[in-house]
Amino acid sequence: MNANQLKKLLRFHRSFGMVLGILVLFWALTGVLHPIMSATQPQPLKRMPPPQQLDLNNALLAKMVLEQNQIKQFSALQTIQINADQTAYRVLGTDQNIAEYYDAHSGHRIENAESQDAKRLAVWYTGLAEEHIVSTQLVTEFSDDYPSVNRLLPIWRVDFDQGLRAYVDPSHARLATISNDQKMWMARIFRLGHTWTWNNQQWFGQTILMQLALIGILAITCMGIGLFFKIHNRKNHRLRQKPVRFLHRYLGISLSVFILLWVSSGFYHLWQKKPEIENIQPIFNTQDLNQASWQLATAQPIQRLHLVPISFDHDQTRAAWMIQLIGKKDMQGSMTAANEHDHHGQSKNQTPAIQWIDAEQAKPVDVLEQSKQLAADYLNVPIERIGQSSWITSFSGEYGFINKRLPVIKIDTHLNDQLRLYIEPSSGVIATKVTAQDALEGKSFTYLHKWSWLPIDKIVRDILLGLIAALIAILVILGFCAYRKKR
Repeated sequence: MNANQLKKLLRFHRSFGMVLGILVLFWALTGVLHPIMSATQPQPLKRMPPPQQLDLNNALLAKMVLEQNQIKQFSALQTIQINADQTAYRVLGTDQNIAEYYDAHSGHRIENAESQDAKRLAVWYTGLAEEHIVSTQLVTEFSDDYPSVNRLLPIWRVDFDQGLRAYVDPSHARLATISNDQKMWMARIFRLGHTWTWNNQQWFGQTILMQLALIGILAITCMGIGLFFKIHNRKNHRLRQKPVRFLHRYLGISLSVFILLWVSSGFYHLWQKKPEIENIQPIFNTQDLNQASWQLATAQPIQRLHLVPISFDHDQTRAAWMIQLIGKKDMQGSMTAANEHDHHGQSKNQTPAIQWIDAEQAKPVDVLEQSKQLAADYLNVPIERIGQSSWITSFSGEYGFINKRLPVIKIDTHLNDQLRLYIEPSSGVIATKVTAQDALEGKSFTYLHKWSWLPIDKIVRDILLGLIAALIAILVILGFCAYRKKR
C-alpha cells in the first residue's frame, strides 16, 4: 500500500468516524451510567414476603365462598393473610386485572381489598409508614418508570410522599421494583442513549438501524487496527508534536479488543432477539373443586395456598392446590437487582417445599412430572416430545436475573431447536423459553458484554467496566479533536 492510498484510507477513517463516533460516545457514556444506576437505585428494607400462617380448619371452603358469591369461572385464586385476625381468598375473574378479596370465614366481599393489600406489601418492603402513602394505582402496561425489563404485569404502584414508588404483585406478595425520580430519569437517559428508545416504546426500523450502526463501528474499528500497524513505522507519519493524535492512536489500539467484544456481542444480542412469550390464561370452574382435595390441602397449617393450572384441555383447565408447609423456606419476594446475589447462595439443586394436590381427584401430584404435561399443552405437542424436568432455585446460566421469577421448573424437549421451557409452578406461567441459539446468544451477552466470567466482586467488575467505557468516550473525544485540527 503506497502513501497516497494510505492517506485516502485515513481520510475515510476520519470522516466515517465523525459520524459513528457520536453513537459510540452515547453508548460509552450510558455504559458508564449503568453501574451508577445499579449502585444508587433505592433498595427495599425487606426482601422476603410477609410471613403468614394459614390455619383454615374453621374457614369456609373456597368452593363455598365462590358459590356464595355466584362465581362460576375464574382465572386465579390465592389465600392471603391480610392481618393476624383476617384471612381472605383472592379471586381474579376471567379477563380481569383487579382481583376481589372474600373473607375466608364469612365469605363476604371486602371493599377495595387489593388496593389495601398493595399498600400493606409496599409498607412491608419499604419500611415506610402507611401514613406516607399518597396514592395507589393498577399498572397494566410498561412505562418509563416501570419498563419492560421488570416483566411482571399487571402490578400495583404505591406512591409515597417522599417520592418513592413501590411496584408490588399481590398475587404472590412480591416486590417487582422500587423507583424514584432519580432512578426513572437515569433509566430514561440510559435507554435513550443505549437502546434508542423513549417512553419504553420501540419505533419502526430501530433494530435495523442499530444493526447497521454496529456493523459500521465494527468496520471502522478493524480499519483503525489495520491503519495503526501500517502507519506505525512510517517516518512521514510520526506523531511528534501531535499529542492528541498520539493519544487517540495508542488509546485506540489499547481499547480495540474491548470495543470489538462489546460491539459484536451487542450486534448478536439484537440479531438473536427472543420472540414474545404467549401464556395461556387458565379458566377454572368452581364446580370442579373437590371438597376432599380441599381437606387434604388444608389438613395442617400452611403458609401458601394457590390454585394453579397443571394441564390445559381445550377450554378447560385442570387445577391443583399448591401448598407450602409452615416452617419451610418461603418463596421469592423481592425482584430488585440486589436480590439476585442472595439467590446465588442457594443450592441450585435444592428442592423447594412445594406440593401439588389435584383439585378434582384429591390426590398428590408429582410437581416435576406433571409440569411436563403442562409444557406439552403449552407447546401443543405429544408428551413423548417432552424430556427431563428439574428445579431451578437460583439465577444462573441461561436462566438469568432478567427472567425475574423463582423458583421455576426447567423442562427440556426433544424438539429440533432444543427448546427449554421455564415454568413457575406457583402460577403456571412460562417465565421464559430458550432454544440452543438463545442460549448461545445469552452466553455471548453475559460473558462478552457484561464480563460475568471475571472472578471478582460485582461492584469491582462494574467499576472496571465503567472505567473502560469512560476511556472509550475519551477516545472518541480525542478523535473529534484530531479531526478538527486536521481540518
